Amino acid sequence: MISAKDFNELSPFLQADLVLDQGHYVHHRIKGWCKIDLYWFQDFYVEIWFLYDLKSIGLVRALTSYRQLEPYLETIKLKLKPVSPD
Repeated sequence: MISAKDFNELSPFLQADLVLDQGHYVHHRIKGWCKIDLYWFQDFYVEIWFLYDLKSIGLVRALTSYRQLEPYLETIKLKLKPVSPD
C-alpha cells in the first residue's frame, strides 16, 4: 500500500494511471476551466483535474487534510477518518 505522501511524489502520469485503474470514483466538481474528479484510492482521496477538453489532465494530487475536501462537503457525504494535522 502506498502512502499519500509517496503518491504525491510519483509522476503525474503514473498517479493518473494508478487512480484511473484502481481508484473508486466518488464525485466531481467544476472549477473554472477544469472538471475535478474525486476518487478514493487505497487509503486516501485523490483529485484528478481535467482541463476544459476533458481529455488532458492538468493535475493529480492526494488530499492530505480535511480542508482540501471542503469543496465537496456541500454536495456529498464523505466518510472521514482521523488524520494528522497539517
